[in-house]
Amino acid sequence: MKKAHLILTGIAISVITINGCKKDSIDNLTNSSSPGSSIKDMISEKGQNPDETVFEENNTSARVGIGGYVYTESNDVGQNNILVYKQGPGGHLSLQSTTASGGIGTGTGLGNQGALIIDDQHEWLYAVNAGDNSVSSFHINNNGDLNLAHTVSSEGIRPVSVTTMGNILYVVNAGSDNINGFKIGTGGSLTALAGSTQSLSATGAGAAQISFSPNGHFLYVTEKATNNISRFSINGSGVASPGTATASTGQTPFGFEFARNKYMVVSNAAGGAAGLSSATSYSGTNSGNLSAVNGAVTNNQAAACWIATTSFGRFAFATNTASDNISSYYVAANGALYLINAAIPSGDGPIDMVVAGNNYNAYVLCGADHTIQEYNRTLFGGLNLIGSVSGLPIKASGLAVW
Repeated sequence: MKKAHLILTGIAISVITINGCKKDSIDNLTNSSSPGSSIKDMISEKGQNPDETVFEENNTSARVGIGGYVYTESNDVGQNNILVYKQGPGGHLSLQSTTASGGIGTGTGLGNQGALIIDDQHEWLYAVNAGDNSVSSFHINNNGDLNLAHTVSSEGIRPVSVTTMGNILYVVNAGSDNINGFKIGTGGSLTALAGSTQSLSATGAGAAQISFSPNGHFLYVTEKATNNISRFSINGSGVASPGTATASTGQTPFGFEFARNKYMVVSNAAGGAAGLSSATSYSGTNSGNLSAVNGAVTNNQAAACWIATTSFGRFAFATNTASDNISSYYVAANGALYLINAAIPSGDGPIDMVVAGNNYNAYVLCGADHTIQEYNRTLFGGLNLIGSVSGLPIKASGLAVW
């Protein structure tokens, strides 16, 4: 049995008990924003929530968790390495291989999300080398191992996050407050796009993450120091136009992911202050006109920094680095966020988080105890800790999975 605080539209509802196998225990609770609609009906979407089908009795194959790989980078100051972990039975990880990245790390925390990413075809991995201002591409072999393909200048200082769409890659450089684009060519080659370098909204913006919108027409960058989210339009050649800043709803916007293929869910670290972290969902991501749906939804934790979403975008998880826990949110059809679990226990200093391709397993990189925590998802946005991998590099950064 698991206990969870359910908070709807900022109004706390008493502690309830959720059975991991049944939905009946929440039938009689009411969603205050939609009188007469039960919490069960809202979250299960009247039995049609695609992110819950993994728990159906006839879908055991998705829960076996065999196959797939998890990647992180060492960020070592001498040589940056990419570590490859194989997902075994039940979703447990084992270190399979280590590949030199062709660059070096910083040996210090990057304060970022998206240090490394995998393309949609699971053929290529891209990673930042923040210590020598470069970006690397790697071919992913059938067994999950990597071959370094190309390393190029990031066209700026201290690259911290990368994103791809088709054959275009963009990086954000936190040290020089700029973004830059690259054409991805044959064999993973990276060629800088002329005219693609654009500035963030201010000097010392504190860039945390860059990502394409779901339709690929825009780039978004969260800026921790300015409390802005910068938007850049992308033309048919992949070149970014000068940016436009939108004030964040919530202080210290950090990591983000897209939910339901159109809403942008952003964590608000609030400068790490105790009890003040929150998350905000924005509509308009595919049109470039960001608008907060239902404000900054607090989780009463500290330093909400990284966001991970489920495959169909009905649930979002925020890691609270200073509280050593994870919060889960339900993303409604209109984009509104509802806090489900305020404080799911984690290891020390949880940072990056991913949900695996089977939509059942989840992994959290913990920076203080140098582990990857292994979880199974449970009904209604829950997480069940199943194990832990120790011995991670001291300043490891980023998680990517397929």
